[in-house]
This record gives sequence, C-alpha cells and structure tokens, in this order.
Amino acid sequence: MKTAKPWSKTTEPSSYDQIYRYFEQVLEECLEFINEFENDYYQGITSSLTSPPKIQSSKQSVSVNALIAWSRPLNELRNARSLHDIRNGKTIRDLLSEARAGTLAESVSEDSCHLMQRILDTTNEHLYSKIPILTNKIADCMNLMQQYFLSFYDIENIQDIIQKKKKEKLPDQYVETAYTYEKSRWLHIFHVNKSLKILREMQQRVEDSKGIVLSSLSRECQELAVRCDCTSLSYVFALPESYIEARRAVVALRTWLLDDTKYTSFIQTSLKVLDEKYAEAKKMFEIGKAHLSQAEHRANSFRIQLSKVEQENETNEKKVDELGVRLENKERDYLSKRLTYEVYEDQLKKMLKEADNRDDTLNNHLSIERFQQEIRQFSKELPKLKAQMEALQGRLEFFKQRKQELLALRAECRKMDHELQLAFEDKILKENELNRVINCRQTIRNIYKCRATNDLPQKIFYSLPVKSKLPGESTNDDLSKAIRIVAKYIGRDWSRLYWNLPFYPMRGKEEVSKDINSIDDKYHRGDVFRDQAIDSLGKWRRFHTRAKLDDLMQGLRSINRLDILQIIDRRIIKPKHSMNDDQEEIDPRKREIEDLNRKLNRLFEKIHTGAITTHETYVYSKIGLDPLQPVRKHRPLVMH
Repeated sequence: MKTAKPWSKTTEPSSYDQIYRYFEQVLEECLEFINEFENDYYQGITSSLTSPPKIQSSKQSVSVNALIAWSRPLNELRNARSLHDIRNGKTIRDLLSEARAGTLAESVSEDSCHLMQRILDTTNEHLYSKIPILTNKIADCMNLMQQYFLSFYDIENIQDIIQKKKKEKLPDQYVETAYTYEKSRWLHIFHVNKSLKILREMQQRVEDSKGIVLSSLSRECQELAVRCDCTSLSYVFALPESYIEARRAVVALRTWLLDDTKYTSFIQTSLKVLDEKYAEAKKMFEIGKAHLSQAEHRANSFRIQLSKVEQENETNEKKVDELGVRLENKERDYLSKRLTYEVYEDQLKKMLKEADNRDDTLNNHLSIERFQQEIRQFSKELPKLKAQMEALQGRLEFFKQRKQELLALRAECRKMDHELQLAFEDKILKENELNRVINCRQTIRNIYKCRATNDLPQKIFYSLPVKSKLPGESTNDDLSKAIRIVAKYIGRDWSRLYWNLPFYPMRGKEEVSKDINSIDDKYHRGDVFRDQAIDSLGKWRRFHTRAKLDDLMQGLRSINRLDILQIIDRRIIKPKHSMNDDQEEIDPRKREIEDLNRKLNRLFEKIHTGAITTHETYVYSKIGLDPLQPVRKHRPLVMH
C-alpha cells in the first residue's frame, strides 16, 4: 500500500486526515516533552540526594514521592534563616550564599544546600531553555489549527462573549451545531492562550520580588503542597505549575482536534434534520396559504353580498320614511272615519228609536237614510283603509326584517374578517418559520459545502500569507527584491508575465484568467501597472508553492523582457556571486594558521631574548596559553 504523503505547515496538505495525523503527532510530542521535563525535574533532582526518602510507595505519583523527599531538607534550610516562605530565586541565592559563608542562625546539611541548588539550576534551565521551546511548539500548533479548523459561522463579539464582557445571545436552534463548535473553538483558543501566558510569565514571576505565591497557583499545585508539607516552599512549584498549564493547553488542543473531526458529520446530520424541517415547514405554509385563500374568497363573497344589502338598505331607509308618513296619514284617516262611523251608528240608533215615537216621520226618515248612507260608505272605506294600513305595516315589517338581516350580515362579516386576520397571521407565522428554516438550511448547507470539499485544505494553504508557509524567507530575500524590480519596470506586460509563470500545483487557464481579470478591475488610480504587477506576483508566490528566483526569470525570458533580466542580474545575482567569491578567498582556516604562526614567532623572539628562561613548552589553544610537562631536550620547531 502506498504510504501517505507527510505534511507540515510548510508543505501543501492533501486532506484533513493528513492534517489530523500531523496535529496528533505534534501534540503527542508535546506531551512527551512535558513528561520528559517533569521526570527530569522530580527524578533527576531526587536521584542526587545521598539519603533517599524512606517513604516510597508505588501507588504514589513521582511528584508526591519527590516532594516528600524534598520537604524536610528544604524546610530545614528555610527555618535556618527564619523565612516564612521561599518564593523567588533571589531569596534562594541569598540563602545559599549565607549557608556557604556559615552565617545562618542554625546549621544546615550539605544535602539541603545541594538540593536547593539543584532545584534552582533545574528551574532556571527549564524556564529559560526548555519551557520556551515547548511554549513555541504549542503556540505554533494552536495558530495552525486556528487557520485550518474553521467553523464558517460568525458570532458577533465572540471574544467579548468568551471573556464574559458581553452577554451571550442564544442562536437559532437549527444552527446550534455551528454555533456550539465556533464558541468551543474560541474557548479552546482562549484557554490555550491563557496557559501560554502563564508559561511565558513564569520566568519573570520566579525572579520578581513578590515571587511565586501559592494561592495564585492552580488547585492541583495547592493540594500537592498541602499533601507533601511544602506550603512554605512556593518556588519549587514554578515548574509543576508550568507542566500543569502546558498539559491543559495540550488537552484543550486535543479536545479541539476531536471536535473538528466530528464537526463535519454533525453538520451533515443537522442538514438532514433541516431538510426534514424544510419539507414540514413548506407543507404547513402551503396549508396556511390555502386556508388564507379560502378565507379571503369567503370574505370577498360575503362583502359583495353585504354591499348589495347595504345599497338596498339605503334605498329602503328612504322608503321606510315615506311609508311611515303614509301609514300615519292612513291611521289618522282610519281613526277619524272609524270614530265618525261609530258616532253615526250611535246617532242612527237614537234616530231610529226616536222615529218610533215621533209623527214627523218624513224628516226623520230623510235623516236616517242620510246616516245609513254615510254608515254604508264608511263600512266600505274602513276595510279598504285597514287593508292599506296592513299593507303598509307589512312592508314596514319587511324592511325591518331586512334591517335585522343587514345587522346579522355585518356581525357575520366582522366574524369573517377576524377569521381572515387569524388566517393571515397564521400564514405569516408559517411563512416566517419557513424562511427561518430556509435561511438556517442555506447556512448549514454552505458550511457543509465548505467543510466537505476535498480541496479545502489547499484553499486555506494558498490563502495564507507567504511568510507563514516559508518562515525562513523575509521581505529582503532575493525573490522579494526581484519582485520589486519587476513591478517597477514591467508596465503593461504584467498580465503576459502572469500567463507565462509556472505554478505548482498546476493552475488552469480559467483560474489564471480570473486572477488577471480580478486584478485588472481592482486598480484604477495611481501607479496602476506597478500595483497590478505587485498584486499578481504576490498571488503567484502564494499559489506557486515552489516559487524561486529562477522561475520568475524564466517567465521574463518567455515574454522577452531581457531589460529586466539585465537589471536583476546587475543588482542581485552579480553582487551575490562577488560576495561568495570574497568569502571563498578569505579561508577561515588559513587565517587561523597565519595567526598561529605570528604567535609562535613572538614566542621564539622571547626565548632568544631571554624573556622566557623556563624550558616549558607552550601550545596555543582557543582559550589561551596552556603549559605542558617540561621536556629535557629541545626539538626544533618546523614551520609549516
């Protein structure tokens, strides 16, 4: 099986698995360094004691056994000077100086002084040589992880939220996976930076006047100090605190590494859930939309019917007034004729009764006939008037009934308007939910598209600044100088040069054309050609992982810009060759031999003049004049 191509931060990665293996290896190396440093601190110093501790237990950790062994002699040394606590290096150096001078109030053993000296030396060695290397390695690992392990989800004011300077705004539940990873990502960075800050400040703390205060250390160190009776020996916990913080940083990076390996699969699961939510929300939205459409149709039909009834009611209102007047007139006429009819009837009865008693029947007879005629006339008119009144009352009742129907229609219309409003609000809510799911789905889909793409590591790699990929280079290297020269003199030929420059990995014609178009559209003022040339050559240097001066010169030859090649040759290549020739001419070994011959000649002159009367022979070394054992015979020195 073909072995996987190794990857580091200066080479092109081919996949995230390759990056994960690299970080696992680096973090494992960091843990090995920590274990090695810790073992050197505890076991290396303890093994130098002439009297090993009597209390040894395989169940106890190395740190506990070592600190128990150190506790008695160190406390003895501290008590000899009546110190409350040993916190900084200056206190230890003064204490050891007084112990060697014998000015301490109490006598102390050589083992105590030797142990304290070893702790001081080891602490300084670790803090000034080993811990910085480990700190830089962890920092480089974190910075590289920060560049590659991206969530593609932005949280506003995330650093203030992590440091609890601002209140956290809970995200939408559908993007909680991306939010949680981005927050945990910044939490890991925050905790690692916090540990790195402690590691970097430890050098200053051990020499500060305040020194190492036990209460400011981690809970593990405080518990260890109490357990081993070292609560008054804060200085010895400077390195244990560094080891603890370094392990915390490595654990945080390992947790972050594990989270990143799972992040893509979690995003894929969230996307599947959102697809189901989208189908459900779309279905509910369609139902709400149909319900609203039906409610609008019913309401519109009802409004049309109500409008007709309203118009009819306006007409009926006028008719009601007219009919009311007519009914009043009819009632008044009917009542008048009715009363007259009743009076005439009474009068007729009286006249008939009187007619029987009177003799003047002729006049009486005429009056009776007139009353009878009037009564008959009223008998005919009264039913007609009553019928007319009933007809008018019937029409008025009909109009009243239509009025009640209109009021009922208005109430029903208000009810339907309320239902329409509820249907509209329900539709808006379902539409908002659908839009919410669509937005979250699009966000998660874009994240998954970025995370699941095969060329994401390469895209991140090529987007990094040049100095992060090639740490040995600076802005004053030969290629950077040549780029500045080319940008100054290339003019409008910058695009032709970009077409003819080599790329590794290969870059297609379409991508090169897009690069040129984007650069061409970016600059419109100032020294346009120079800015375009600098931008294009910077882009080429990022995309071409093996960029060197020869590649740039080859591109210039391809477009026949020999004038620029002559300038590069005159300003960069020839001065470099002449410098190399000067270095070859001045051989350091030859200079050393000449210097030695001069010293030997001066020695012979002193022997001949009698300045040196001894018969000792001297040899010159790098550290001075070293005497050898005297010889009886002088052998002539041969000059080479």
